[in-house]
Amino acid sequence: MSTTTNFKRIALVAVAALGMGVLSSAPSQAVIPVSSLSITASATAGTAAAGGGNGAASTAFPGAVSDSTTGATVTVSFLGVTASTDSVSLTIAPKSKPAAAAAYPTALFTLVDTSSSTAIPAVFVDTTTPGAGMEVGSVSQAPKIGLESGTAVRVASSATANRYYTASFKIHLDSATARSAGSYVYTVIATPFYAGVTNLGDIANVKSEDVTITVSAGSTVASSVYSKAVMNSGTSFSGGINDVDSTVSVVSTAATTNRAVVRVYLRTSTNTSTANESVTVVTTRGSVGSTSGVAIGKNVTMQYNTSQGYIYVFVFSDGTAGSGTISISTPSVTFAAKSISFYSTEATKLTVVNGSPTLKVGSNTMTALTLGTVWVKATDANGNTVVANADGDSGVWAYSSSTTVVSDSGTACTYNSTTGYHHCSLTGVAAGTATITVANLGTNLNAATVKGDKTASVTVLSSTPATLSLAFDKATYAPGERGFIYISAKDSSGKAIAGQTLSNLITSSGISVTKGSITGPAGATLTLDGSSNTSPTTSVRVASIDTCDTLATGEAVRCITFMAPVAGGDIEITATGGAGLPVAGQVAVKASAKVTDNATAALAAVNALAVTVASLKTLITTLTNLVLKIQKKVKA
Repeated sequence: MSTTTNFKRIALVAVAALGMGVLSSAPSQAVIPVSSLSITASATAGTAAAGGGNGAASTAFPGAVSDSTTGATVTVSFLGVTASTDSVSLTIAPKSKPAAAAAYPTALFTLVDTSSSTAIPAVFVDTTTPGAGMEVGSVSQAPKIGLESGTAVRVASSATANRYYTASFKIHLDSATARSAGSYVYTVIATPFYAGVTNLGDIANVKSEDVTITVSAGSTVASSVYSKAVMNSGTSFSGGINDVDSTVSVVSTAATTNRAVVRVYLRTSTNTSTANESVTVVTTRGSVGSTSGVAIGKNVTMQYNTSQGYIYVFVFSDGTAGSGTISISTPSVTFAAKSISFYSTEATKLTVVNGSPTLKVGSNTMTALTLGTVWVKATDANGNTVVANADGDSGVWAYSSSTTVVSDSGTACTYNSTTGYHHCSLTGVAAGTATITVANLGTNLNAATVKGDKTASVTVLSSTPATLSLAFDKATYAPGERGFIYISAKDSSGKAIAGQTLSNLITSSGISVTKGSITGPAGATLTLDGSSNTSPTTSVRVASIDTCDTLATGEAVRCITFMAPVAGGDIEITATGGAGLPVAGQVAVKASAKVTDNATAALAAVNALAVTVASLKTLITTLTNLVLKIQKKVKA
């Protein structure tokens, strides 16, 4: 075999297999020169940090990010005689690991330098077994420094023959497999591939060298920066480390079923591994435990689960109502206290809000949130909201003083978690007035132990609209201020009718802006025309709950939000009563308001100030003259 032929068959490929974390040490080096058919291999030991792993705790803390910058350096050099065909490969085989390690980490190669070559080599990266024919992705005749990582690499000659090719790689440990402290030994295998021969190595010239990577034990101390405790209401935890605590208000009745769950994550200062510290939990109300369904006590120390990456703290009610604080700490970290409210199942106070003083004949659930007409805040002796009684009923019932006007007698009111109130829907029977009383008993008002702090007076009105009514919620607006337009109807006596859908209240032309210029929120086009306003559904508005919260008078309206113009002047809207009204009501109605002019107001203020200053000047002059006269008389 000629020397030329020998040179043409040279090759070297680099492969790394086994990954489990991040190299944290300064680079070590393994240099493998290749000359003719002779390959020599040498390697220097490296180190890595403990941690990694994407197991059960992957949703909370993924494994450590692999670190190619601190990996060991491997350099491959060879003489490529035949253009585009000679190549070299490296493979790595696991040899030994610490007894505690369940698996070998995967070693990855990242290209970092080709500057020592006399010609630019072709560098290929793959996760398969390397060979002369291995070529993957976009890494071809122009190597991409630091952009490709894989378990195998190949360095091949380019289009230029008889050139030296050199490529340096960082070898680093992937983070997929959890690492145990100790020494990991791998065998680096260098294999040449000849020109024109695919997937056939020169077995006689295959060389090997052992590489040792020592993984340090790392810190086990919890860090306040990366550790976290998150609380969810309910029997199970559904969040993650980036979630925030949910509001927890639960029944105080003693039970083996937990009412809330706290997941505690402990991480070290590098955020690459799980800390290992005991967790102490102290609660001022209720009790806690480490297992669902088993309450232990109010002051409990738990063992942390390092393999899982977190532990659960289960919270139980013990029959005591009131607000509680849950304190969680480790020897190194103290978390912000968690708040929990245990409410009683028996109300001691019923606070009544009369949401709608006017009702229609039929069912009345009339607010914009589709809530009842009477609102009741039920609280226990500690002021905590009562959601339901022990039987699962509402805990609040409504009674009418005149069932011929309002038929309700012991009607259950429904709790709404958004408002924190029980809402009582009432049924009007005939025109008239009735007094509504709420109580904590649904079978006999006289036998109830708790009644509302006041009664609610309601009037059942005719449901027949006679006239259309338009109104702005204010008479004057600042430039650009948000405002509301109210659409409602009145009966023949001029009283506002109860909330309902008013068919054909407005003609098909809808509502027109006849003065000024108003828009929707954020500059959106204000659509005042269309069926939504010609046949509006009117509802009672309740302060601080509904969007249109400035009209909390109990009048049933449809509300449209608008933005006042930035310039001062008059604004006006006009609409004509539709076919749903009697002929006498099918007339045009208007609503108007003013927008203040900042410049005019400022000028008026300046003018007023000027007048005041002039008056003061005159007064000062008069007083000065008076003093001079007095002085003259005194001297005389």
